[in-house]
Amino acid sequence: MRGRAIRRRTGPASGPSSPSPSARAARARGVLLLARQAGGTPFTDADTSPLLGFAGQTALALELAERRRDAEQLTLLKDRDRIARDLHDLAIQRLFAAGMTLQGTQRFVDHPEALERLSRTVDDLDDTIEIIRSTIFGLRTHGAAKAKSGLRGQVSEAVRASAASLGFTPALRIKGLVDTEVPGDVADHVLAVLGEALSNASRHSGALAVDVHLRCASGELTLMVTDDGCGVPDDAVRSGLANLADRAAALGGTLAVGTRSEGGGTRLVWRVPTGSVDG
Repeated sequence: MRGRAIRRRTGPASGPSSPSPSARAARARGVLLLARQAGGTPFTDADTSPLLGFAGQTALALELAERRRDAEQLTLLKDRDRIARDLHDLAIQRLFAAGMTLQGTQRFVDHPEALERLSRTVDDLDDTIEIIRSTIFGLRTHGAAKAKSGLRGQVSEAVRASAASLGFTPALRIKGLVDTEVPGDVADHVLAVLGEALSNASRHSGALAVDVHLRCASGELTLMVTDDGCGVPDDAVRSGLANLADRAAALGGTLAVGTRSEGGGTRLVWRVPTGSVDG
């Protein structure tokens, strides 16, 4: 386009114009358009030569910005992988060793209350290990296509998104091969049930803590959502819970809603078969 004037109407107030491709290494990134008002004089070579140089510099700046973003993304992924590796190699191993030590100590303790406290502590360590493992998985798959398509990633995203309405992020534990053992139709139901359960906790319970536990084992998928709120009010609309029960029944499963055994609150347990049995 260099070397000749171009007249093109780009609007009612446009006159002569000179488009210049913003490209580098045969890759077009856009077009710079220099235009005069209607009735203006056409552009000459002297007018368009600086425009071509400016377009090339613009393309270079865009390419450098893109490479900088790629480098920052690579650094971020490396940091996540390092954090995940450190959590697995250091935190989990130490917690596991502490749990084994406490289990071994139980045989030297005769007081029943002390034994119960030791047992509860060991259980808490096991739960903490599962939470860390879920965090590790999230660090390693965040931003990847698999995380977006797999049930584990979608559940993690739904839990994170619920923080906007709850005011905090619920605790999440995921056990089992939920990405490979859970059929697609069941996964769709799980996400709908989880969304309704978290919405109920936000609207009705006044909870300060919510725990989400998804477990796939022995051909069965269990979603349990507990909170420390006031429970489901008697005047609350029950259509949502009825829908959850219908979803479970359609898959040959069950829904149970009751009070937590410790300190009040609500426990929702949605359980369905997956059709696969662990080997």
